[in-house]
Amino acid sequence: DALPISLYALTGLDFAPTYVWLDDRRAFFADVDSWSSIIPEGWESTVQTLLEAQDKAAHARAAELAANLAHPAPNGIVFAHVNLFDAESAQLLKDQTVVVAGNRIQSVGPSARMAKPAGAEVIDATGKTLLPGLWDMHAHVANNDGLLNLAAGVTTVRDLANDTETLLARRRRIEEGKEIGTRIVLAGIIDSPGPFQGPTKVLVSTPDQARAAVDNYLRLGYVQIKIYSSVKPELVPVIIKEAHLHGLRVSGHIPAEMTAAQCVQLGYDEIQHANFLMLNFMPDVKNTNSTSRFTEVAKRGANLKLDSPEFQSFVKLLQDHHTVLDPTLSVFEDMFDGRAGQIPLGYKSVAARLPPQIRRSLLTADLTPPAGMDQQYRASFAKMVELVGAMYRAGIPIEAGTDSLAGFALHREFELDVQAGIPANKVLQNATFNAARIMKLDADLGSVAPGKLADLTLVNGDPVARISDIRRTALVVKNGVIYKPEELYSALGVAP
Repeated sequence: DALPISLYALTGLDFAPTYVWLDDRRAFFADVDSWSSIIPEGWESTVQTLLEAQDKAAHARAAELAANLAHPAPNGIVFAHVNLFDAESAQLLKDQTVVVAGNRIQSVGPSARMAKPAGAEVIDATGKTLLPGLWDMHAHVANNDGLLNLAAGVTTVRDLANDTETLLARRRRIEEGKEIGTRIVLAGIIDSPGPFQGPTKVLVSTPDQARAAVDNYLRLGYVQIKIYSSVKPELVPVIIKEAHLHGLRVSGHIPAEMTAAQCVQLGYDEIQHANFLMLNFMPDVKNTNSTSRFTEVAKRGANLKLDSPEFQSFVKLLQDHHTVLDPTLSVFEDMFDGRAGQIPLGYKSVAARLPPQIRRSLLTADLTPPAGMDQQYRASFAKMVELVGAMYRAGIPIEAGTDSLAGFALHREFELDVQAGIPANKVLQNATFNAARIMKLDADLGSVAPGKLADLTLVNGDPVARISDIRRTALVVKNGVIYKPEELYSALGVAP
C-alpha cells in the first residue's frame, strides 16, 4: 500500500530544524533518527528511506549555511594593534600585527614595524586579544557542533567516539565546504559486548578481533584508540600493544574490574574523565561500566585524601609514565552540583540566549542525591576540582575537553581549570599549543607564528587577566576563512 507523507521542518525550538513526517491529513506519521525511530507498526521497513530523505534535506541546509556564513578573504587579513597570546610562551604580547595570506599566517610582529598588504581586509583589533584557534580535546561531533564551536572560537576538536561512517562523511563535507565545521582529529572507540556496552558497532571479544579493530581504524586515518568501559581486562594490553605498534595513542575509560593505575602501567597515554582518577582509590567499585562510576564517586569522593601516601604514589606513577589527563570537569559539575529545575552554574550566563528546547534540557538532572547527601555530592565535586589542581602542580599535563555541549562547555571548562588553581595563561596554552603538540600537529597548529595554518580566535577583552573573557568571541578564522560569531549564533537560534 502507498501512503502520501511529507517532511516538515519545525524551526525556532532547537539549534536546527526539528524534522517530523506527517501524512496527507497533517497527522503525525513518523519521527526517524539514526539512534531510534517512532513509526506505525507495519511500516518499519521504510525507516531507512525516510532517514535518507531527511538527511538529504539537512545536508542541503548545511551546504546553504556554509555558502552564506563562510567569508573568504582572497587578498588576506590583517589584525592590527592586537594583543597577541603567544601560546608557546603563554605570554601576552602587546600591540602586535598579524598578517594572513591564503590559509597561512604570513607575518607577526610589533605594529609599528609591520606593513599592511594592499587589498587585505584590515581589522583594527585595539583592545582585543588574538589567540590560536582553541581545541576541544573531548568531542563527539554531531549536528550543529561546527557552528557552535566556531562561534565559540574552537577551530579543532578531537572526536573521541562516534559512528565511523557518519563522522567520516561529516569530515568530508566540512573539507569540501558543504558543511561548517572545525578540523576533526580522529580517535576510534573500542568496547566489548555486554549489558553496559558503549554506543559503538566496534565490539571485540577476542585478541584477533581487538587487533583487527585497531588496524581498521589505522586504515581509515585514525590517530588514537579509546578503550571503553566494558572492554575485557585481558584485551586491554592487546589493544595497547597493537595501537602503539602502529604509532597510535591510547586512552580511555577504566574498564570494569580494573583500576587507573593498572591501565597506566599497561600503557595508557591518557585517561578520560576525573571520576576514573578518584575511582582508583575505591578498588571495591568493580563495575566501572555502570552508573556506579558516577554515583560512588559522588557519595565518597569528598573523603579522598590528597596528601595520603596512596595518592602521592599514584601521582608518581603518572609522572613516570608521562600520562596525560582529560578531566572534563564541567560534566561532573553538572552531575554532582546540578539539580532538577535549576540552570547549571556553567550555563547561567548564556541560558537566556538559547532556544527553548535547549534551555529546557538544562533543567534536567543527571544525578539526584539520596536524602541527606546533597552537600556530600557538592563536596565530592569540590574535591575533584582540587584533585585536578594537585595533578597540575605535580606536572601532569591537563587537557581541555568537554564531552558536553559544543562551544559553551569548553568556556566553562576553562573557568573550572582556573578554579582548580591552573593560571589562566596556562589554561589557554593547554587548549592551544599543548593540545596541538600532544596530537603531533604543532608544526601547523597551536600557535600564531609565520608559516602556520591560519586558525585564529579574536576575543573582546583579555582572557589572560579574566578567563571568562574567552566567552566574548569577536571573530574566528579557520583555514584563512572568516566566520562571524553573531551570524553563526543567529543561524542556531542563539540570541545576541
